[in-house]
Amino acid sequence: MKTVMMLINGFGIETDDSYEVYNQELMPTFDTMMKKYIFSRITSDVNTVYEGYRNMSLEIGELYNYHIYSRESDNGNIKQNAVITNIMSELDTRKSKLHLFAFVDTSLKISENIKSFLKTINEEKNKKIFIHIVLTSTNYEDYPKILDTLSRINIDISEYATIGMVLGLETILNSNPVIELNFFLKTLVTEVGERWQSFKQKLDVSYGTKKSPTSIKPFVVNTGFSVGNNDLFIVWNYDNIDLTNFITGIQSINYGKDVTNSIKFYSLFPITFKEQIPNILDYEISEKSLAANMKGLGFKTLMLSQTKDVSVINYYLNGLQNINNSDITYMDIEPIQYNVESIVNTINTRNEELIILNYDITKCQTVEELQKSLSQIDNVIKGIYNIFVNNDLNIIVSSLYSMEKNIPNEKEEICHIKYDKVPLIYVSKQITKSNYIITEGNIDGLLKLCYKTVNNAYNGETMLNKKNLLYKLIFK
Repeated sequence: MKTVMMLINGFGIETDDSYEVYNQELMPTFDTMMKKYIFSRITSDVNTVYEGYRNMSLEIGELYNYHIYSRESDNGNIKQNAVITNIMSELDTRKSKLHLFAFVDTSLKISENIKSFLKTINEEKNKKIFIHIVLTSTNYEDYPKILDTLSRINIDISEYATIGMVLGLETILNSNPVIELNFFLKTLVTEVGERWQSFKQKLDVSYGTKKSPTSIKPFVVNTGFSVGNNDLFIVWNYDNIDLTNFITGIQSINYGKDVTNSIKFYSLFPITFKEQIPNILDYEISEKSLAANMKGLGFKTLMLSQTKDVSVINYYLNGLQNINNSDITYMDIEPIQYNVESIVNTINTRNEELIILNYDITKCQTVEELQKSLSQIDNVIKGIYNIFVNNDLNIIVSSLYSMEKNIPNEKEEICHIKYDKVPLIYVSKQITKSNYIITEGNIDGLLKLCYKTVNNAYNGETMLNKKNLLYKLIFK
């Protein structure tokens, strides 16, 4: 059976303190479907389309590679890891400092992994180890969560290491001017630079300027980390990244004509560099993904999205593989996004059993622009709903994430728009509001609903539950 999932990314349930954007007149079809069919609120703790597809396809709320390290740590294999054993041996023979550059987002899992690693290599607490925090989030609204993560790391590592510096990822990216990298290298050698002992104060300042975490300039937290010619470096990464300029810059530090720069590098997962950098773990393919379920349930998917998002969406839908899957077809939504006739024609003529439409309202710059976009999207929903009335079709309307932002209205008044949970409308002739409910869940359940509608043989758990007799009696 054909299923259409329409994602209005950025759309959510308005909170009490939010400026009211949504109303019945603005989205009459959405309102009708919300009242007539199965409706629920689900939780999303992400704020980008990339994170949304990661959670939805892989059924996890964070990078899959966090789980790889956690698994190896929990089963004890990490203590026998050859690269870690070599790092421990190097630290003992070199009597030097270890610099761990931890790529940090908003996940507390990072802190658990780093603590596990430090406990393994510094159980006697006699080694000089400095953690340098590299902030990777691009959304300034993540600062509160980042503060929680940094505070947790600070507590977890206190017995085994010290936080030296904090910097944004852009400082060491190859795409950034070398002058910024040189400024960082100077601080790394001399410890001379901006100093903040309170994470909260610094992050509050950056939040106030709406500066993304990834663009924060390096600042010093504790001293004593100045790099030496014999030190070890570990890039604590969960994604592949090109660090050619970063590594080359550190290797080129001059310690005097009689002193050889013998700094050695390692990484958690493979990174891009002209030479092979020993890595502790390798990337793995996820056993849970849209592609894996498509293979088992025998259906195909058509994905309508902006072209710029295709590569990342494809990576997650295929279980962390950059492959060309003939069962997943991509179409640029830009030329036809509000063209009801074109959208309806696409749904009617395509053979794929699952069609996913991606809309994004977060780019709207005024209240009026936002309302216009929602009104146009409702017209598309109406066109799709008309197909449902006369055909065997299922419709799911939801969002991968909500948003919070300040934008002006036509009177140039600043309006605070704050959505909480995201809506979920489930429209089906076979599964009706009188017999079923959708329990509160997360966005990783959206595809599971699609699987059940496309092929009833899917036996995995979903948010969809049949009403029992007691429920029917109480909630008639």
